[in-house]
Amino acid sequence: MKNLIQKAILIAMKAHEGEVRKGDGKTPYVLHPIETGITISFYSSSESLIASAILHDCLENGKIKYDELVEEFGEDIAKTVEALTEDKKIKDWAERKSENINKLRNFKINDFKIAYHIKAIDNLVNMKELLIAIENQGEKAWKRFNAPKDYKMNYFRVALDDLKQELPTDLLEKYISALKDLEYAHLKTEDKNLIGFNGENAE
Repeated sequence: MKNLIQKAILIAMKAHEGEVRKGDGKTPYVLHPIETGITISFYSSSESLIASAILHDCLENGKIKYDELVEEFGEDIAKTVEALTEDKKIKDWAERKSENINKLRNFKINDFKIAYHIKAIDNLVNMKELLIAIENQGEKAWKRFNAPKDYKMNYFRVALDDLKQELPTDLLEKYISALKDLEYAHLKTEDKNLIGFNGENAE
Protein backbone atom coordinates (compact mmCIF):
# COMPACT_ATOMS: atom_id res chain seq x y z
CA MET A 1 0.00 0.00 0.00
CA LYS A 2 1.40 3.40 -1.03
CA ASN A 3 2.07 5.97 1.66
CA LEU A 4 0.93 9.58 1.32
CA ILE A 5 4.22 10.81 -0.13
CA GLN A 6 4.36 8.12 -2.81
CA LYS A 7 0.75 8.84 -3.76
CA ALA A 8 1.46 12.57 -3.83
CA ILE A 9 4.37 12.09 -6.25
CA LEU A 10 2.22 9.98 -8.58
CA ILE A 11 -0.62 12.54 -8.53
CA ALA A 12 1.87 15.39 -9.11
CA MET A 13 3.33 13.53 -12.09
CA LYS A 14 -0.16 13.20 -13.54
CA ALA A 15 -1.03 16.83 -12.85
CA HIS A 16 2.13 18.25 -14.39
CA GLU A 17 2.57 15.85 -17.30
CA GLY A 18 4.02 17.74 -20.27
CA GLU A 19 4.61 20.96 -18.32
CA VAL A 20 8.01 22.68 -18.09
CA ARG A 21 9.44 25.35 -15.81
CA LYS A 22 9.37 28.96 -17.00
CA GLY A 23 12.93 29.60 -15.87
CA ASP A 24 14.57 27.67 -18.69
CA GLY A 25 11.55 26.44 -20.64
CA LYS A 26 12.69 22.83 -20.61
CA THR A 27 12.99 21.46 -17.05
CA PRO A 28 10.02 19.14 -16.27
CA TYR A 29 7.66 21.04 -13.99
CA VAL A 30 7.13 18.11 -11.63
CA LEU A 31 10.69 18.47 -10.33
CA HIS A 32 9.67 21.74 -8.68
CA PRO A 33 6.93 20.38 -6.37
CA ILE A 34 9.09 17.36 -5.56
CA GLU A 35 11.95 19.66 -4.54
CA THR A 36 9.50 21.69 -2.46
CA GLY A 37 8.45 18.50 -0.68
CA ILE A 38 12.07 17.45 -0.12
CA THR A 39 12.94 20.88 1.27
CA ILE A 40 10.04 20.85 3.72
CA SER A 41 11.09 17.37 4.87
CA PHE A 42 14.22 18.98 6.36
CA TYR A 43 11.95 20.77 8.82
CA SER A 44 9.12 18.29 9.39
CA SER A 45 8.60 14.52 9.34
CA SER A 46 4.85 14.92 8.79
CA GLU A 47 3.81 12.91 5.73
CA SER A 48 0.70 15.07 5.40
CA LEU A 49 2.74 18.27 5.28
CA ILE A 50 5.27 16.85 2.81
CA ALA A 51 2.49 15.45 0.62
CA SER A 52 0.71 18.84 0.65
CA ALA A 53 3.93 20.51 -0.49
CA ILE A 54 4.35 18.04 -3.36
CA LEU A 55 0.75 18.61 -4.40
CA HIS A 56 0.76 22.39 -3.96
CA ASP A 57 0.39 23.27 -7.66
CA CYS A 58 -1.67 20.31 -8.84
CA LEU A 59 -5.11 22.00 -8.89
CA GLU A 60 -4.12 25.03 -10.96
CA ASN A 61 -4.21 23.47 -14.42
CA GLY A 62 -7.42 21.46 -13.92
CA LYS A 63 -5.96 18.03 -14.58
CA ILE A 64 -6.61 17.09 -10.94
CA LYS A 65 -9.89 17.92 -9.24
CA TYR A 66 -10.46 18.90 -5.62
CA ASP A 67 -12.76 15.93 -5.02
CA GLU A 68 -10.01 13.60 -6.22
CA LEU A 69 -7.64 15.03 -3.63
CA VAL A 70 -10.24 14.57 -0.90
CA GLU A 71 -10.74 10.95 -1.92
CA GLU A 72 -7.01 10.18 -2.08
CA PHE A 73 -5.66 12.28 0.79
CA GLY A 74 -8.50 13.53 2.98
CA GLU A 75 -9.95 17.00 3.53
CA ASP A 76 -7.03 18.60 5.42
CA ILE A 77 -4.55 18.01 2.60
CA ALA A 78 -7.12 18.92 -0.07
CA LYS A 79 -8.00 22.17 1.73
CA THR A 80 -4.30 23.01 2.15
CA VAL A 81 -3.66 22.53 -1.56
CA GLU A 82 -6.77 24.56 -2.41
CA ALA A 83 -5.50 27.40 -0.20
CA LEU A 84 -2.25 27.37 -2.19
CA THR A 85 -4.12 27.50 -5.49
CA GLU A 86 -4.46 30.87 -7.17
CA ASP A 87 -7.75 31.99 -8.67
CA LYS A 88 -7.01 31.95 -12.41
CA LYS A 89 -10.22 33.87 -13.09
CA ILE A 90 -8.40 36.92 -11.73
CA LYS A 91 -6.39 38.04 -14.76
CA ASP A 92 -4.38 40.84 -13.17
CA TRP A 93 -1.14 39.36 -11.76
CA ALA A 94 -0.85 41.61 -8.70
CA GLU A 95 -4.54 41.28 -7.84
CA ARG A 96 -4.39 37.48 -8.18
CA LYS A 97 -1.32 37.22 -5.96
CA SER A 98 -2.84 39.56 -3.38
CA GLU A 99 -6.02 37.48 -3.22
CA ASN A 100 -4.00 34.32 -2.70
CA ILE A 101 -1.79 35.87 0.00
CA ASN A 102 -4.86 37.00 1.94
CA LYS A 103 -6.26 33.48 1.68
CA LEU A 104 -2.98 32.03 2.98
CA ARG A 105 -2.88 34.50 5.88
CA ASN A 106 -6.29 33.36 7.06
CA PHE A 107 -5.92 29.63 6.46
CA LYS A 108 -5.00 27.53 9.50
CA ILE A 109 -5.13 23.89 10.54
CA ASN A 110 -4.91 23.36 14.31
CA ASP A 111 -3.75 26.99 14.68
CA PHE A 112 -0.80 26.51 12.30
CA LYS A 113 -0.41 28.42 9.04
CA ILE A 114 0.41 25.21 7.20
CA ALA A 115 -0.32 26.45 3.68
CA TYR A 116 1.55 29.73 4.11
CA HIS A 117 4.63 27.89 5.40
CA ILE A 118 4.53 25.70 2.29
CA LYS A 119 4.26 28.86 0.17
CA ALA A 120 7.40 30.24 1.85
CA ILE A 121 9.33 27.11 0.90
CA ASP A 122 7.80 27.20 -2.57
CA ASN A 123 9.13 30.77 -2.86
CA LEU A 124 12.57 29.67 -1.68
CA VAL A 125 12.76 26.95 -4.32
CA ASN A 126 11.51 29.41 -6.95
CA MET A 127 14.14 31.98 -6.00
CA LYS A 128 16.94 29.42 -6.22
CA GLU A 129 15.74 28.26 -9.64
CA LEU A 130 15.38 31.83 -10.86
CA LEU A 131 18.89 32.69 -9.69
CA ILE A 132 20.29 29.82 -11.75
CA ALA A 133 18.29 30.99 -14.77
CA ILE A 134 19.64 34.54 -14.41
CA GLU A 135 23.21 33.29 -14.07
CA ASN A 136 22.77 31.29 -17.28
CA GLN A 137 20.63 33.71 -19.32
CA GLY A 138 21.19 37.11 -17.74
CA GLU A 139 18.42 39.53 -16.82
CA LYS A 140 16.32 38.38 -19.80
CA ALA A 141 15.30 35.39 -17.66
CA TRP A 142 12.83 37.71 -15.90
CA LYS A 143 10.94 38.16 -19.18
CA ARG A 144 9.72 34.57 -19.07
CA PHE A 145 7.35 35.49 -16.24
CA ASN A 146 3.98 37.25 -16.23
CA ALA A 147 5.16 40.13 -14.04
CA PRO A 148 8.18 42.46 -13.98
CA LYS A 149 11.13 41.92 -11.66
CA ASP A 150 9.99 44.47 -9.04
CA TYR A 151 6.60 42.80 -8.71
CA LYS A 152 8.16 39.37 -8.26
CA MET A 153 10.67 40.61 -5.69
CA ASN A 154 7.97 42.39 -3.69
CA TYR A 155 5.89 39.22 -3.74
CA PHE A 156 8.78 37.24 -2.25
CA ARG A 157 9.27 39.95 0.41
CA VAL A 158 5.64 39.87 1.55
CA ALA A 159 5.90 36.25 2.69
CA LEU A 160 9.13 37.07 4.52
CA ASP A 161 7.50 39.99 6.34
CA ASP A 162 4.45 37.90 7.25
CA LEU A 163 6.31 34.81 8.48
CA LYS A 164 9.66 36.01 9.85
CA GLN A 165 8.50 35.42 13.43
CA GLU A 166 7.27 31.90 12.65
CA LEU A 167 9.78 30.25 10.33
CA PRO A 168 12.64 28.16 11.74
CA THR A 169 15.83 30.23 12.01
CA ASP A 170 17.70 28.11 9.47
CA LEU A 171 14.88 28.41 6.93
CA LEU A 172 14.57 32.15 7.55
CA GLU A 173 18.31 32.62 6.94
CA LYS A 174 18.12 30.66 3.68
CA TYR A 175 15.13 32.70 2.53
CA ILE A 176 16.83 36.02 3.26
CA SER A 177 20.04 34.85 1.59
CA ALA A 178 18.19 33.74 -1.55
CA LEU A 179 16.30 37.03 -1.67
CA LYS A 180 19.53 39.04 -1.46
CA ASP A 181 21.27 36.85 -4.05
CA LEU A 182 18.36 37.38 -6.41
CA GLU A 183 18.24 41.12 -5.77
CA TYR A 184 21.89 41.54 -6.73
CA ALA A 185 22.12 38.82 -9.38
CA HIS A 186 22.41 41.45 -12.12
CA LEU A 187 25.76 42.54 -10.68
CA LYS A 188 27.18 39.09 -11.32
CA THR A 189 26.06 39.13 -14.95
CA GLU A 190 27.49 42.63 -15.38
CA ASP A 191 30.83 41.52 -13.90
CA LYS A 192 31.25 39.02 -16.71
CA ASN A 193 31.31 41.87 -19.21
CA LEU A 194 34.03 43.83 -17.45
CA ILE A 195 37.47 44.16 -19.02
CA GLY A 196 39.86 41.96 -17.12
CA PHE A 197 37.37 39.17 -16.47
CA ASN A 198 38.72 35.67 -17.11
CA GLY A 199 42.20 36.72 -16.10
CA GLU A 200 42.86 39.32 -18.82
CA ASN A 201 44.86 42.34 -17.77
CA ALA A 202 42.89 45.55 -17.76
CA GLU A 203 44.68 48.71 -18.87
